[in-house]
Amino acid sequence: MMKFHNVQDQISKIAGFCGMVISITVAFYLIFPAGQAQSKFAMLLVSFGIAVALSVLTFKALLKSQR
Repeated sequence: MMKFHNVQDQISKIAGFCGMVISITVAFYLIFPAGQAQSKFAMLLVSFGIAVALSVLTFKALLKSQR
């Protein structure tokens, strides 16, 4: 899991992760067209899932490179 040196470091990493998830979610939500077959809520959930997956992979790669 994530290694934290102090409380400020922990807050900074969590805020960075949340900001990354939100920005990727918005980007994918705006890119993917919501046709008649898909609802906007379903596209939001797909975008959120992709954003979480990408953010987790990015943070894991970042932490692995810092070792």
